[in-house]
Amino acid sequence: MHNKQNKNRLQNSPLLFLLTLAIAIRIYNINSPIIGIHSWRQSDTAAMARNFYENNFNLFYPQIDWGGNSPGYCETEFPIYSFIVALIYKIFGGVSEFWGRFFSILCFLVALYFLYQLIVKILDQKTASWSCLFFVILPLNVYYSRTFQPESMLLMCSIISIYYFINWLDFEKQQDLILSGSFVALACLIKVLPIIYLGIPIFYLAWTKYNIRVFSQISLWIYSILILMSVAAWYYHAHQLFLEYGNTFGFWSGSTNRYNYNIVLSWRFWTEIFFRTVVRHFAIFGFPIFLLGLFITRKTRQEYVLDIWLISVILTWVLVPITSLVHEYYQLQFMLPAVIFMGKACSYYLEQAAGQFNYKKAILGCLCLTVAAGSVIYTVDYMFKERTDKSAVFQLAQQVKTNTKSESLIIATTASDPTLLYLSHRKGWLINHNDVTEEYILSKAKLGAKYLVGSFNFIESYNLFVDDNQKQKVQTFLNKYPNVLKDGKNFIAELP
Repeated sequence: MHNKQNKNRLQNSPLLFLLTLAIAIRIYNINSPIIGIHSWRQSDTAAMARNFYENNFNLFYPQIDWGGNSPGYCETEFPIYSFIVALIYKIFGGVSEFWGRFFSILCFLVALYFLYQLIVKILDQKTASWSCLFFVILPLNVYYSRTFQPESMLLMCSIISIYYFINWLDFEKQQDLILSGSFVALACLIKVLPIIYLGIPIFYLAWTKYNIRVFSQISLWIYSILILMSVAAWYYHAHQLFLEYGNTFGFWSGSTNRYNYNIVLSWRFWTEIFFRTVVRHFAIFGFPIFLLGLFITRKTRQEYVLDIWLISVILTWVLVPITSLVHEYYQLQFMLPAVIFMGKACSYYLEQAAGQFNYKKAILGCLCLTVAAGSVIYTVDYMFKERTDKSAVFQLAQQVKTNTKSESLIIATTASDPTLLYLSHRKGWLINHNDVTEEYILSKAKLGAKYLVGSFNFIESYNLFVDDNQKQKVQTFLNKYPNVLKDGKNFIAELP
């Protein structure tokens, strides 16, 4: 009994170390307000959480801040992440970005635990330890596992769904299939694309056991139909919100051009995604380790699911090319099987092939350089942008709080970026500087707009304002109305 306890303790020690390391890396700046990289995406998620908390806890009616004088109900993905954060606000007595970031980190820790167990099940413990080390330290895995958005939760659902599906194949316990289906459905509700990058690997896993008989498995038909029904039901309801209130993130409605398939045939599409993935996700030097892992011989049919998983994620980039090109976090799902290939390379060349000195030296060198490059990328490109003293949109938000009433509706000239509205805790309309016309402003004033707010330095929080003609146009307009603030950088004009 004593020996068995010691064995279990030794087996769990790598995982305990990895969980501790993951927490230590991610708690830095956990109190940061919503600024920096992809603050616009985080602001919408945080706004929905705050609106659930302040208005009502109706999960089926998510509210954004840029709905003008309407309630702001919006066609969006299933807002379970924002809803859970709102419940945490309720428990701990108030809104704080800390709790959103804390919940993301918690989801990552759960994902890490199940990734470790999944790799042990498919491969072995050494590969699991190495793979999860990369999962913990790669720079964008660190960043997006502590941002105020559901990416960390989505990674968690993806891993758990495959883990329990393999469990069901091994032991045929119905609770495992129910758990797998629940997490696949939740992943597809958070984002639609898991239908592809989870559906194909899961089908392959079922095929490895049943072959052609997979089509006669009633339990798998029920599994698939219930997932598809839950996804269809939510997105039908979400579309009704758009039809009634006119607010959308552009899934099936609006002017978002996320399905321009011509770009897939261009070199720009593939080279940008490739170099972004190599530089930002793999921290440059992790990519050779990944390539080495790809060429290690597969030992079982089940192990090929990792290849299928990689290909399935790449397929989703083709299905939504504009979105995949613009948003770097759409490559996070690629990194789930990718880190396993990295772990395979380390396990094989550092342990089993210890005599192959050149490979061992190269792996160790790349590992050290990955840590160094990843630290630089994370610090310079991400953490520096979360400094409030360097954030123009944060400074403007403080001025809006000081110079406008909390219940006042504002028109923010920040194009499609809601960061200013969220940081200033205001609701209203988002417009581009091009839309600052007498007719437009007066039409919104009739609907209750009290202030026109913006900056001469930036448009979106990530986009500098450099068009002098637009600046002059706004200056001319501001001369007609009382200026609560006009300091050469920012402006707040009181509307009639």
